[in-house]
Amino acid sequence: MNDNKSLAARVVALQSMKTDELRKLWKELNDKPAPELDLRILRQRLSMRIQELALGGLSEKSQDRLKLASKHSEHKPKAKNSRLVKPPLGTVITKDYNGETHEVIVTPQGFEYRGEIYKSLTRIANMITGTSGSGPMFFGLKSKSKEEPTGGQYGKDEE
Repeated sequence: MNDNKSLAARVVALQSMKTDELRKLWKELNDKPAPELDLRILRQRLSMRIQELALGGLSEKSQDRLKLASKHSEHKPKAKNSRLVKPPLGTVITKDYNGETHEVIVTPQGFEYRGEIYKSLTRIANMITGTSGSGPMFFGLKSKSKEEPTGGQYGKDEE
């Protein structure tokens, strides 16, 4: 990374970088391959890492407080057999259906679709299609058979 650029310029430069450039930078900054993330989230995490390296990370006291807080958090990991299908916060789920692109953002409260918060993807999928069925299947997060993702009962995405 070019240390002659200002911190702000390095963060802004992430917006114009292509996927392969972002992944290469991730490896340089983290000494491991980039995780499979939505590009928006990858850019956010790279931005945080650049700032952390330039300005310093959390103090040891702050790290200890976060660890303690996470032990007492209400957000416990879900059981492996949980039926809940929810990608990481901030993920944008996109689905083309009947010639229209639908975008859903994963939020702490649930799923945001067209400015409204919903507790389930199924409710959103049912609004879009006018039928009842699995929201995670409609958005391609889950398949009928565990082996491979499919269009589910909704069929293939419309081009």
